[in-house]
Amino acid sequence: MVISVVILTFNRREHVVDTVESTLRQAFDGDYEVIVVDNWSEDGSYEELKSRFSRISNFCIVRPSQRIGIAAARNYGIQISKGDIVAFIDDDCIANRSWLKEINSIFKDSSVGCVGGKISLVMVGAKKPKWLGKDVYGILGVTNWGEKARDIYFPIGGNLAIRRDLALKIGGFKEQLGPHGVKVFGEEISISNRVRNSGFRVVYAPKAKVFHKIWKNRIEIENLLRRAYMISVGDYYLYGRIPKKVLINLGILLASLYGYMAFWRPNLLIHLFYAAGYLVPSLTRKEPLKTLGSMINIWKKIQRRR
Repeated sequence: MVISVVILTFNRREHVVDTVESTLRQAFDGDYEVIVVDNWSEDGSYEELKSRFSRISNFCIVRPSQRIGIAAARNYGIQISKGDIVAFIDDDCIANRSWLKEINSIFKDSSVGCVGGKISLVMVGAKKPKWLGKDVYGILGVTNWGEKARDIYFPIGGNLAIRRDLALKIGGFKEQLGPHGVKVFGEEISISNRVRNSGFRVVYAPKAKVFHKIWKNRIEIENLLRRAYMISVGDYYLYGRIPKKVLINLGILLASLYGYMAFWRPNLLIHLFYAAGYLVPSLTRKEPLKTLGSMINIWKKIQRRR
């Protein structure tokens, strides 16, 4: 099988070079290509990558006709790729040398349609805060479902591979999950559901490992609150209002609110915002983004009074 590695990038010149280098140094005997989809970066990423890697035969860098969203950029990468398998890695990740070898190994099983690998956290220029535990790793796109391959609900897009013909057949990544102009998460869940509905499995490959860089501003509380909230808003636009999910999120919200007021631990506040992201569109007619802004303002006022 031929594998097409697709790296989406926008304004991450200092990080995407490391990503590309890690994918070009794979301990993989099969044929593969590395495609960078530059979403019209303004920091010199395109020029830097072209200068460094354009002479390498299995590397290419392309730009869509205009700046597009993440899901659309993934679909663009699938369309121009030539491989049997399309493997996505984020532009702030470093691939383990056996990454493609392990992905290829899992796809030897013809029942597998989509693969997700392990994503480990690497702090860059900052120490990991004591409160940052595994309970909020998912908000940062860090995943670890153990050391054995098994079926999973969905993989994280930063380390996801899919059969190209299957991806095209099921319509690729869903480019519009929520209201127009509102960036929500959930395209990985959507495509995983359609993979299963087509009769294929979604499988976790623990040895197909990448390292996700986390720098200081990414673990600032406000950034994590916003991300947690919008991930859960995406959940609503995928599934709608489901009574069981409403009850679960109400429980999370009440428990995390009580815990935060008692212990003032940031991770509990992240859980609260996550729950609110699903509950606001489920139970009210309020606009989710405006509500998020109001919640952030209330939190800031509480912080100032402490």
